[in-house]
Amino acid sequence: MVFDDYDFEFLRLCGLCRYLPVGLQRRYDAPFFSRGVISTLKDRGFVKVQSDKLSYKLTYEGRKSLADMGYTFPDDIRMDLNRPAYKRKLKNALWNIALYLAGINVFYAKTGELADTEVGYVSSLTLRSDNSIRVLAGTRFLGILKIRDTAYIPYYLESEAEWIVPGYEREIYQSQIETIQNIKKIKFILTGDSLEELWEYLHPQTPSEKLPRGMKRFDVALEELGCEYLLIPYNKDGVIQLGFLKSSRNRKRLANAMGCSTIEIPHLSECDGMLDNTPYVIAIDFDVKRIVRALKQIERIDKKMVPKICCLPFQKKTTLKLLRLYSCQNCVVVTIDRNNIYDVFPEFQKDIVNKNPYMTKEGKYIDANNRKFKKSGAEEW
Repeated sequence: MVFDDYDFEFLRLCGLCRYLPVGLQRRYDAPFFSRGVISTLKDRGFVKVQSDKLSYKLTYEGRKSLADMGYTFPDDIRMDLNRPAYKRKLKNALWNIALYLAGINVFYAKTGELADTEVGYVSSLTLRSDNSIRVLAGTRFLGILKIRDTAYIPYYLESEAEWIVPGYEREIYQSQIETIQNIKKIKFILTGDSLEELWEYLHPQTPSEKLPRGMKRFDVALEELGCEYLLIPYNKDGVIQLGFLKSSRNRKRLANAMGCSTIEIPHLSECDGMLDNTPYVIAIDFDVKRIVRALKQIERIDKKMVPKICCLPFQKKTTLKLLRLYSCQNCVVVTIDRNNIYDVFPEFQKDIVNKNPYMTKEGKYIDANNRKFKKSGAEEW
């Protein structure tokens, strides 16, 4: 059996994430998460299913095979699968996968390596394995995403009760960002199962109670930190958002494709285009503060203007909630089909991996049968 790219990418993601959740084919519709790929890797002893049936993990054999191909990943200590830390790693894995499927390199080892690339991501799983930066202990951000001159700090929300210590988080992620250089803006990304849930968690029905030791719920922490924030679920809809986010001149290109003039108008500088005297605001990144800022600017200039807000179909319901919350209901919401996104941004490919035999940097193929599989050895991992 010669490794193909599907096998290789599954193994590499398993090494990065430590625990790779089951059911990924249903969630993302990506062919290298298919039952056939996973069955082959299990049969050859490169991955195994955890006892709770919720995730896959590299075996000793799988880790050794990756090392033979030049990719090494630290192994987690044996973990109690009932601990919250395990469940959080599964959620972190879903975020890493969404980034990866959007064509973003998630395999950087150190934050400083992002300085030499326009777009890239280093996971907190990787950062925490570095003994020289143990200071990350106690932080909750999932990693650092660089897109050109902006650093995005992602956080996972499971409920409205999620919290951080804002000042401490800022101190740690800023110290990491300083190693990248040339970063002009810092923004947050809040991720979770769905956009609707993320919105509800940030807008609880009852005010956040006071927590001890400087801890703040996210609805309060976001105001204290003052950063712009984007809402991006870690599902296939979020993959489209991330693909849009990483594309250069994204809002301008989309506005042009819709027939808008994108020549900047000084008094409407927050808008993305004008068509027939109608201002357009591209909201696909779901940067909440930027969207509201653009709408308020339009309202100040002319309250009779009816701007068009452009979003993806899955974002429409939450966009309407945003408009109600900020009293910006004199708007028209326009949805853009995902196929149109692919048309406007051809660099964002739907299938980022082709099923070809895996070739090393030296031009050699890797034959999985060359290594003898020892069942007892694999079961120890």
